[in-house]
Amino acid sequence: PALPWAFSPGPFIFWKKPGYSKLSGIITAKTGGFYRRALSRQNAREGARALGNAVRAGARRDYRAAAALLEDLIAEYEAPPEAFLFLGRALHAQKNYSRALAVLNDYIALKPRSPAGYFFAGRTCLALGFFPRAVHFLEEALRRNEETPRAETQKRFFGLCTALLGVAYLKSRRSRAAVDTLQQAVEATPENRRVYRAYLNALFIRGVRLCRAEEWELGSQMLRFVLDNGGETGLKAGPLLRLELGRSYRELGRLEDALENYSAALEFFPEDPMIRWYHSSVLMELGQNEEALEDIGKIRALGVELPELPWNGELVDRYMILSFMRGGAYRRAADACRDWIKKRGASPAIHALYAEAHRNMKAWDAAENHLKRALELDGESLELWYSLAFCGWESRRLSTLKKALYRARDLGGDSGLLSRLSILYESETGKNPRRVLSLLQKAVHSFGPETELMYALGKCYLRLGFLEEAAGWFSKTISLRPDHEESWLGMVAVREAFFGEEPSGNRDALERAYRDYLERWPGNLALRRDEALFLVRICEYEKAAAKLEELLAWDPANPALRRILAYSYRKSGRCRDAALFLKALLKERPGDLRLLLEYAGCLERSGGVEQARAILEKAKACFTESPEIPTALGLLAYREGRPERAFELLLEAVSRNRDDPRPYRWMALIAKSKGDREGAERYRREYERAMGSGLEKR
Repeated sequence: PALPWAFSPGPFIFWKKPGYSKLSGIITAKTGGFYRRALSRQNAREGARALGNAVRAGARRDYRAAAALLEDLIAEYEAPPEAFLFLGRALHAQKNYSRALAVLNDYIALKPRSPAGYFFAGRTCLALGFFPRAVHFLEEALRRNEETPRAETQKRFFGLCTALLGVAYLKSRRSRAAVDTLQQAVEATPENRRVYRAYLNALFIRGVRLCRAEEWELGSQMLRFVLDNGGETGLKAGPLLRLELGRSYRELGRLEDALENYSAALEFFPEDPMIRWYHSSVLMELGQNEEALEDIGKIRALGVELPELPWNGELVDRYMILSFMRGGAYRRAADACRDWIKKRGASPAIHALYAEAHRNMKAWDAAENHLKRALELDGESLELWYSLAFCGWESRRLSTLKKALYRARDLGGDSGLLSRLSILYESETGKNPRRVLSLLQKAVHSFGPETELMYALGKCYLRLGFLEEAAGWFSKTISLRPDHEESWLGMVAVREAFFGEEPSGNRDALERAYRDYLERWPGNLALRRDEALFLVRICEYEKAAAKLEELLAWDPANPALRRILAYSYRKSGRCRDAALFLKALLKERPGDLRLLLEYAGCLERSGGVEQARAILEKAKACFTESPEIPTALGLLAYREGRPERAFELLLEAVSRNRDDPRPYRWMALIAKSKGDREGAERYRREYERAMGSGLEKR
């Protein structure tokens, strides 16, 4: 089926809601109210009754019924703003957060001074995990609440909103603001234990942040407060809290307190080698060498291979860092490296480990900085130059890679390794794709199945248009490294190219490629959009609607997204949902005839026949030259069993545009049903003439 006129089959672009000038406001005032005037007083009374029924359904927690009543009300009548607020709350209660946020956004546009809209939008953003946006909405809710004259309502609202804002600050990593805000919430609602627990969580995270900023005294005080007061709220003194307290006390020189907390952490996980390393390190610093050696024996008994060495504090700390690295605890390894350098001074080996920890966390700036610090201390180390080259390649900082290659070559580095890195550099910078392809083919043949070389070869094949070969090399790369994101994206690009060449035979493969990638990396919004548009293109409208609803959460006011979502709803039979979005779009663009016709059609198909007819009758007087409105009214009358009225309206459509074939087709059908064979034949010839005229114009 043909797509709507406003939709391009390519990727649509998200844009901000445009501002409206005074002129557009005048146009809206003159022509945009025809569907409001079309509603009779009886319909207005029915709308008020529907709102009351919806509120009562919500009060008894029947949110599905409430949402259905409110959707009917908004789609068919000139609903009050409160209908949007109640609908947003009902959708939120059903965990339909994306649509809830879109509807609450509409309510805020209608009532920008109401704190309730911002509060419930902030709550929905928290449920979606959009924490900075939740902060924005909840801050605005508090600001609007200050303007509310009702003191008692204001106080209750302040307590709820402040508690949610504190949680939003906490989730947004704004620990200082979270502590201050949740402290206000605790004072406003002292009986609420959940708020108090959130306050303790904020104190814990703030304490950890202060310790990482080396404000050990204040940080340890906060952590100790959480430890002493967490039992009543269910916040147990777990190992993470004990570990952070142990580290802060060690930095403050309170080694006995540090040992106490590390011992408490071991009670939770006695077989955790990382906690045991912390414990043994403090024992060494306290001079309790025998106890420390016992700890090392227990670590060895856990299966960790350790050499027989004359263990001292320095060796314990070094092997602790290595243990963290092997266990994938890169943040703890980085912290231990920082502690080492602070206590014992700079060391090329420790800076190299520090860089490796940051490289695994994809903190490229920090990794490169520590490698350069290590090279300042030992500029002749080939291993350090190799590490810098690999860091430059992984971060795609080609200037860093080039510099490291030149220096390693000057120092007599391994020719095979340097050759591989040089070919990878050439694959990114080479101007001749066929020469690059030849280099990569020889490299893979010489060096074997090396992940980065195979990926680069697949990308080069894709660039040259050899799709089968590209897919094969991306697949081989994934088999070696299932977490290689670029190769999964390469597979999507290959399947898109195959689909472009032959849609019928490659749709399933492309759909599977989108799904496989997004299961692993769901945060790629651009690919989510491409997947949704692909589903629309292959007419999988129900699936497309589900994907577009997910995108709606990220940009609820986007008119292009709402337009294609309404189209997907309509094509999948959800005409009521489509009418809801089309009506909002129509209010913004009242002169859009196609939108008006879609909206009226969705109303008719969802049972609002009277409203559809009233809107079209009023629109006929506004769009005096277009044949679309009388044609739509004629079809509506025909489906209602009024052929005479339908014939009159179709004749009016013909008078407006003699070359439109659609009215003739229906007029021939009506004439045939009435036994007028001569008329049916005449209108059939007119239909063919108009069709021929249209083809000639095209």
